[in-house]
Amino acid sequence: AVPALLRQRLRDGELDAALVSSITSLEDGTLYALPGFGVSARGVIDSVRLFCREEPRRLRRVALDAGSRTSAALIRILLPECFGVEPEYVTAPPDLAMMLKEADAALLIGDPAMRAYYLEAWPRDELQVLDLGEVWFRLTGLPFVYAVWAVRPEVKMGPLIALLAQAWEVGRTHLDTIATSTAEQLGLPLAVCRNYLYRIMRYELEEKEWEGLRCFQALAKRHGIIPADAPPVTIVSP
Repeated sequence: AVPALLRQRLRDGELDAALVSSITSLEDGTLYALPGFGVSARGVIDSVRLFCREEPRRLRRVALDAGSRTSAALIRILLPECFGVEPEYVTAPPDLAMMLKEADAALLIGDPAMRAYYLEAWPRDELQVLDLGEVWFRLTGLPFVYAVWAVRPEVKMGPLIALLAQAWEVGRTHLDTIATSTAEQLGLPLAVCRNYLYRIMRYELEEKEWEGLRCFQALAKRHGIIPADAPPVTIVSP
């Protein structure tokens, strides 16, 4: 299900846990974050990119991928913090050419971002492309957490953490198979998919990742993206 629906099902008690976007964990004080597992990167992310027709310091209008929440929050932090600009934001379907007809820059995430960057014939000598994970790391020196396992507080944590650990141990042995099938499905070079799964993505969250998440929350509060009184994310113990 889409992130918004997963969040609602957690709140309604239909789910015990779900992988949710990190902005959800920072907005919702009724959910806890499980330790150990999530989705993060330390620097370049490759799948979250801002395609700019103008220099970042001159942007006036930015089109946001309609499927993005965490990355949309991230760009609202990075542009003023790193480039001193606060443009107008509009949401749009993830179509690079159409987005750039309506705005000075287009934010794409996930498969559309990777397909646009590696496969589409966009004017590479005319556009400046920012990798948001790389910009975040330059700003903070910290990893960026894109998703966490959120859980209702009444759920027994120990068995769930053990189950996720087991799933990770099994899943990591199939990274080559996943990279190959994804490359075929999306038409991306196999080397790109292997690099993404093996070297870029991190699925085990350590203290540095949680520090990065807390920094994200502090900056999101500073820029009015989440309420100033939002409680710190609660990381449960097994």
